[in-house]
Amino acid sequence: MLEAALLIVVMLAAVVVMGLTLRVVITAVKQSRRGYVPTEEQRQQIMKLGGAGLILALIALLIPSIF
Repeated sequence: MLEAALLIVVMLAAVVVMGLTLRVVITAVKQSRRGYVPTEEQRQQIMKLGGAGLILALIALLIPSIF
């Protein structure tokens, strides 16, 4: 029971973080089509959120083997 609840929470967190990453990426792509270079802040956000989402997804994959 604890395993399922923990897995659901981690998976939802990963989906939320990946959604936030996608939002920043879409904004950067729209700006680049208008001729603007993505800002350093956008690049940092993409790297941080993408890394956090990847780590959460890997944790979600490892939870069944831990329990």
